[in-house]
Amino acid sequence: MTRRRPLPTAPTGLWDRPEMAQALSARDMRNVLMIYRKWTGASQSQIAAMTGVPQPSISMILSGKRQVLTIENFEKFAAGLGIPPDRLGLAAPESAEPDAETAPGTGPNRRTVLAASTLWAIDEELEEVTRRMQLFAASNVDDDALYQLDTSIEVVGRRYETSDAATVYPVALKQRRWLAELMTGHQHPDQRRELYAIGGKLSGLLGYLAFDLGNELVARAYCNEAMSLAKTAGHNDLAAWVRGTQSFIAYYGGRYREALDLARDGQRYARGGPASIRLAISGEARTLGKLGDVHGVDEAVGRALTAHAKIEDTDPVGYFLSFDPFTASRIAGNAASAYLAAGAPDRAREFTDQAIPIFAAAGSTASHALTLVDASMTYLAGPNPQPDRAGALVSEAIDVGADLRSEVVARRARDFLLSVAQWRTVPEIAQVQDAVKAWRLPTA
Repeated sequence: MTRRRPLPTAPTGLWDRPEMAQALSARDMRNVLMIYRKWTGASQSQIAAMTGVPQPSISMILSGKRQVLTIENFEKFAAGLGIPPDRLGLAAPESAEPDAETAPGTGPNRRTVLAASTLWAIDEELEEVTRRMQLFAASNVDDDALYQLDTSIEVVGRRYETSDAATVYPVALKQRRWLAELMTGHQHPDQRRELYAIGGKLSGLLGYLAFDLGNELVARAYCNEAMSLAKTAGHNDLAAWVRGTQSFIAYYGGRYREALDLARDGQRYARGGPASIRLAISGEARTLGKLGDVHGVDEAVGRALTAHAKIEDTDPVGYFLSFDPFTASRIAGNAASAYLAAGAPDRAREFTDQAIPIFAAAGSTASHALTLVDASMTYLAGPNPQPDRAGALVSEAIDVGADLRSEVVARRARDFLLSVAQWRTVPEIAQVQDAVKAWRLPTA
C-alpha cells in the first residue's frame, strides 16, 4: 500500500517575506499560491485538499483565468494554508485566553482597564477597515456574466443583419434592462468599468434601432446615454462609435453640417483606431457628398481604404451594427452612396458593383437592398439615363427586402420615387411605383 504524501506546511517567516507580504496585501491569490508552492513544493491537489477549493479552480487561478474575489474563498485559503487572516484583510478569530494581568479572584487594575479600552477602540477600527475591504472585494457579477453580456451585443448586431429593427429591438432592450439591474449592485472597479462599456454599447445599439423604427427622439436619448457611459468607462473607441451613430441620425435627418461635425469629432476619439474607418466613410464621405464636395469625398474614401488596408479583414461582410472596423464591402457600399450624392454616378457604380455580389452571397438583407437602390440611382444620372435599368434594380431591392421594416431603407426608396417622376410611363418604373409606395414602414 502506497503511503500518502504528508500535506506541506509553510516554513517559518514565509508570510513576512517581502514578495509574499506584497501579494497578500494586494489579495493577489495567484502570486500567493505561486510563492507558496515555490517554498513548500505543494501540488495543486494538495492545496485543494487543504483549502476545500476544487483542484480545477486552483489550476485556473494559477493560470490567471480566474480571480479570487469572494470573502468565503479568501477565508478558505487563509484557514487551509495557515495564512494570518489579517494579512488578507479578514477578521481575526476571537480569542478566549485569560488576561495575564488579572490575578485570580481580583478585579482588573486601572492600568489594565485603560489598556483594554485602548485595545477595544483599535479592534473596532480594525473591524471597520475590514468591513470596508470586504465590501470593496464583493461583487454581484463574475467573469461568466460579463462574458455573456458582451456576447449578447454581437448576437443583437448579427440578428439585425438578416432581420429588422422591430424584431431585434426587444432583445437589445431586455439585455439593457438586465445590465441596469446589475449596476445597482456592487462590483470591483474594473468590473464596474466593463459594465459601463457594455451598457454604452447596448444603449448605442438601441439608439440606432430606435431611429430605424422612426423614433428619432428616443434614438438621440439613447445615444446621449451611450456617450456618457463611454466617457465614464474611458472607452474612446466606443465614444467614437457613438459619434458615428449620432452623425448617421443627423445625416438622415437632412442636417448635413451637424452630421459632418459629429463625424469629425468622432475622429478625435477614434485616434486612427477601428472606428475611424466607419467615421471616414459613413460619416464624412457620405455627408461631404450631400454638400457637393467631390474632392472631400475622394479624400475621405481614400483615408478609409488606407486605414482598412492596415487591418486583417477575415470577414468580407461583417455586420453593420458591429463595433469592429468596417469591412471592404461596407466601405464600398458607403462609398457608392457618397459618390452618388456628390453627382459622380460612374464612381458610385464602381463601388456598388463590388458590394452587391458580396452582400447577396452573405444574405445580408438590409445592406443588399440599400446597395441595390443606390445602384439604381446611378442609372438615372448623366446625359444618358437608363430608367428601365433603374426600375429593374429597385424591383430586385423590393424582393430582397420584402420582409424588412426599416426606416432607412424606406427613406432611400422614397428618394428613388422623387427621382423617377419624369419617367413614370416607362414600364419598369410604372411596375415598381405602387410597390415602392407600399414599402413596409416601421410600426409603432
